[in-house]
Amino acid sequence: MTKIEYKINQELKEIEHFHKMDAPLSVVSNKSDHDIRQDMRRIGHNARNYGIGVTANRKSDIGTWTNADIKKMADYYKAQGLKDATIINYVSSLRSFLFETKRTNITASNGELGLKRVIEYKDKSLEAKGIDINEKLAYFKEKDVNIYTQLKIAEIAGLRREEAIHAGLALAKGYSVLKENILELKGSWCKNGRPRNITLSDEKAKEIKELQKYAKGGEYRMDRNLKQEKDHLSNSIKAQGFNMHAVRHSEAQERYAELVSKGHSEKDSKIAVSQELGHNRDYITKVYLP
Repeated sequence: MTKIEYKINQELKEIEHFHKMDAPLSVVSNKSDHDIRQDMRRIGHNARNYGIGVTANRKSDIGTWTNADIKKMADYYKAQGLKDATIINYVSSLRSFLFETKRTNITASNGELGLKRVIEYKDKSLEAKGIDINEKLAYFKEKDVNIYTQLKIAEIAGLRREEAIHAGLALAKGYSVLKENILELKGSWCKNGRPRNITLSDEKAKEIKELQKYAKGGEYRMDRNLKQEKDHLSNSIKAQGFNMHAVRHSEAQERYAELVSKGHSEKDSKIAVSQELGHNRDYITKVYLP
């Protein structure tokens, strides 16, 4: 272990919320603290390979980071064949680390570092995989109350895995998640830490009300922590040949088609879908929609 890697590990331990798997996200990036921690360990491990100028001194202080240092890091990873999107993720984690440790933040943009994120549409929906979601829901309804509840609400509203888990637990506990036809997601449930509302049709709102009756009346397990519940959900549906992201893709496509059919422009429909998916940058939704 290099000195800089050791020091980064020590400083990460001093940031209280970086210890928690379900910790809040950094205010600098949209990445989880867990992912930032993993990226920073990689950056620290590789530091001597790209000759970054912040080596540990006798006080074990790794010092500040300059734009020139970040350029060296980016150039090194490019030479290793990493894609720009991956390097951008590392830079994002570094910005978060610098902010959390009260260092001078780097000012170089991704463009100034010669990095460009290209997002292309790829149809990863359930339909593209040949998966009948109704068939899978029927299967889990008989097998596992937790999986059915989480999968169903994700299918209704295009939720992320963690969001579906939190919303499913709320339903099982009898908490209200609907205000008329609006599904209200708490900030602590969402990836970006910000609450959001999703407008549902009368039919979908009715489905959620029925789902709550099912979850409350069944044997919904509440003894697993978030990580255990995430693993349980992922492994269960993976065994059936799909993942939660495919469910999200399908709902995004369905919602987009619905809005366009009601006379909304393609641009406005994409913006609306982006907001409902919980993205704060509309271009990210390109991966879901052609």
